[in-house]
Amino acid sequence: MKREVTIAREAAVSMAGLVFGQAVRFGYNLAAARLLGVDALGVYALVVAVQQVAEVVAIGGYDLGLLRFVNQRQGEARRQTIASAIKRTSLAALFAGLLIALFSGQLASLLHGGELLRMTLLAVAVALPLSVTTSMAGFAIQAHQRLMPKMVATQIIMPGLFLFSMLVARQLWGREAALALPFVIAPLAAMAWILPGFRRMTGVELNDVLRAGSNRELNRFALPLLAVAFFSILSHWIDVVMLGLLTDVGTVGLYQPAARTAGLLRSVLLAFSGIAAPMIAACHGRQDYGGVRATYEMVTRWTLTLVMVPFLLLVLFPGEALSVFGKGFAGGAVAMAMLSVSSLLLAWFGLGSTVLAMSGGERLSMMNQAGALVLQAVLHWLLIPRFGLNGAALSTLIVMALLTLARMAELRHLLGIPYLSAALWKPTAAGVVAGGVMLGVRYAAPPMPPLALLAVAGAAGLALYALLIRAFRLEPEETEVIFKLFPFLKRNRSNEAP
Repeated sequence: MKREVTIAREAAVSMAGLVFGQAVRFGYNLAAARLLGVDALGVYALVVAVQQVAEVVAIGGYDLGLLRFVNQRQGEARRQTIASAIKRTSLAALFAGLLIALFSGQLASLLHGGELLRMTLLAVAVALPLSVTTSMAGFAIQAHQRLMPKMVATQIIMPGLFLFSMLVARQLWGREAALALPFVIAPLAAMAWILPGFRRMTGVELNDVLRAGSNRELNRFALPLLAVAFFSILSHWIDVVMLGLLTDVGTVGLYQPAARTAGLLRSVLLAFSGIAAPMIAACHGRQDYGGVRATYEMVTRWTLTLVMVPFLLLVLFPGEALSVFGKGFAGGAVAMAMLSVSSLLLAWFGLGSTVLAMSGGERLSMMNQAGALVLQAVLHWLLIPRFGLNGAALSTLIVMALLTLARMAELRHLLGIPYLSAALWKPTAAGVVAGGVMLGVRYAAPPMPPLALLAVAGAAGLALYALLIRAFRLEPEETEVIFKLFPFLKRNRSNEAP
């Protein structure tokens, strides 16, 4: 029961941070669409794609390496592992930033972004070592099964200051400064906040990092994970990049709100996987394969339960959801519906990639991502010229469906994890009924503003969904977790008993 309570408690912390972070990022996209224009929003999407690919290359799989090895080592060996990972990734970030600065002009020309894209890429080049150091410090703390510092730095300080500095810079210095300056200001503040807590938690000082040598075991573990993470981030952003290559920044700007809104569903998986990953690694390290399976099934069930109603809203009311960005963005409605299905598949089965990485299947996970990336690139090349942003969304959906099937088969073969847990029928059945009610609201309700229709349908669907989940009865471990986290509920239940 300790595992379930820890996952629930830390996932709640992570969820709160991720919800705030995603809400602020959503607010940034909304503000940028209205204040900076669709072309600037397209430039922002392309810059973030380049930034995140560079961050993944610089981190190089050492983030997951920390989650695994810190839980298996103690004392000086643990500190040396952390210092070695921090030093290696910081140097790699400096090198990657230099490459971005040197080739910013060529990238801007290739992606049809002009001088605005080149200037913003230069800002990213300066900020890359700051963001990578912040991320690695957060992972080192997370390896101690503490998520709060990382969540505050990456999901509160960074997106909050990103939005705030954009609004201030737009008012004082214009569109170009509003687009470029937040990429430097936000990670600088986040790094300044997290480093003192990192030193207290890990005992690692600057001199330890400077003197740290190479850790061969960590390097061997991280290398295939670098490939996995690289292929994964390319798969995540390849739709945006290829839209930039094959169309223009205006089309990218229309696609960005649809993609990022549908991507909100992934936050639930990220919240749970962040704390589940070190626990899965610990279970595998002591050959507790039953613990691995139990953790996977429990997190998958909780994730699906939480994402179902938001998924139904996005897939049944895509035009209404995009209306908040302005009149011109409704053209992304079909794309957002397909992307929402892709995000549901990732939220439902995406933990399988973490399980493989933490259970000795990192090379298999790498092959999965490599195959998915190649297929996605081919489909984008074929479908984007013909269908535009809808072609990009369809390619993503096809690849995610095939990748989901592959992960299910691999988990069954390697760890005996069943294709579908029997307990998943509860959120699935409740979601089908709630979706029917939400469709009824859509066609039976009198004419009303798009946001009002969203609110009415969402409230009706959520109320029915919650009632059905309650009627189907919670699993025993879920009831125990609730009573552990909220003991007053158990006392109230005991008082009501005859």
